[in-house]
Amino acid sequence: MSTFNKGDKLEILRTTTTNTTPAWFPATVIDSPSPSGTLHVKFTTLFVEKDRKNGRRKRKKIKDYVIVTAGVIRRVPPPDPHRRFVVGEEVEVLYGCGWRRAVVKEVVEDGRCTVVVGGAVEVVVENRNVRVCCSTASGFDSQQEKSTDELVLQSPKPTKLRIICSKQNSKAAIFQKGARVEARSYEEGYHGARYVATVIGTVSEAKFLVQYDTLTTDDQMQPLVEMVHVSNIRPLPPIIRREHRFNMLEEVDAWYHDGWWVGVVTKVLANLKYVVFFWTTNEELELHHLDLRSHQELINGKWVASFSRPKVAENPGLEKMKLQTGRRKLMMDLLCGLNVEIAHGAGKFLSTWYPAVILERVSSKKYLVGYRTLKPRNGPEHVEEVDVSCIRPSPPIIQQAYQFKPGDAVDAWVVNGWRIGQIRTTMNFKYEVYFWATDSVVEFQHAYLRPHQDFINGAWLGNYIKQE
Repeated sequence: MSTFNKGDKLEILRTTTTNTTPAWFPATVIDSPSPSGTLHVKFTTLFVEKDRKNGRRKRKKIKDYVIVTAGVIRRVPPPDPHRRFVVGEEVEVLYGCGWRRAVVKEVVEDGRCTVVVGGAVEVVVENRNVRVCCSTASGFDSQQEKSTDELVLQSPKPTKLRIICSKQNSKAAIFQKGARVEARSYEEGYHGARYVATVIGTVSEAKFLVQYDTLTTDDQMQPLVEMVHVSNIRPLPPIIRREHRFNMLEEVDAWYHDGWWVGVVTKVLANLKYVVFFWTTNEELELHHLDLRSHQELINGKWVASFSRPKVAENPGLEKMKLQTGRRKLMMDLLCGLNVEIAHGAGKFLSTWYPAVILERVSSKKYLVGYRTLKPRNGPEHVEEVDVSCIRPSPPIIQQAYQFKPGDAVDAWVVNGWRIGQIRTTMNFKYEVYFWATDSVVEFQHAYLRPHQDFINGAWLGNYIKQE
């Protein structure tokens, strides 16, 4: 079997939702092939349209994984622009985004011809969209490659052979074909969510092919198959039978949009319902008890539930902090119900931003706010008066799909608030983050970080920290 490399032009035999007759569709290899014979390709002429939030439709080329087998995949034949066709000749014509079998019915002098596609449809096409029939085995070697277990050394001199065995990745070893797992995504719209999947192949020691249970391809024709790094895969967590209700500010996983999203319980309601805050999207949703599960992390090979982890101070003792105004515009005439963040710090050092909502205006420079993630002092929620200089609007959501770099300014989700820090080290979407306020370094996963942004003079400025 021939070897296909990244960037190779191919043709794939498949059907579409609008035409069940198979055709050869042009595609490009977009990733190195796996040892199991699977190629990741992007089709040239097949698209899917999606609705954007602004109402416009987005057109996107379809990507898919295909198995390298004769009769299903072939190389693009070389062009023959000077070829002349004759009536009755069997050809292939580019029709319906793919190359299909046809028969020439009439040849026109202006560089066109009439063909009958599939024995039924008669169309007039330009000669550049017609070609001779290609062999379905095109692109595959006529003779099968020979395999041998013998190692042949071709050298006239005495030769010593030194074999170095690399350490096997213990985490990768557990993900055998057929293993049931949860795969994490950091793409826009899926940031930090985990989706149930099955391992269907191995690409390399650290990369696997997984097929999702609840996600489908762009054309919604078949389950989505993706290549996922081992750092973003974990076994299915054990089931915890929750006999009692979830607690206020308990970290949970919520079943939402076909996956498990990590959040924190901000309100315990009647009828087994809760309000859950998702810091990755700055959203609050009302969910039923059956849609939640205890959040668990796999630490040193053992599952640790959020409710069994060592307790930390729910309110870290930080005080509201007035921002240095200078030329900074104050947040005036705030609307009730507006989502904001309140500045907290210690020793005149800004440390953490806590999500809150404006409840009402008290005076020209003071507002009553309700904290969304802090434990209530008295009553159903944590409410207090806050000076306008401590308030800023909730920053725009930036779901960073790629890995942060050392030196990047970030906000880390710590004790139910966003603490300002800086990336020290990175490794497979895990980071060591340094905090000036506490002079400490803490390890975080990618989903618990966001790019740092400052709100200055009515505009958001990214990745900038002024050290005081």
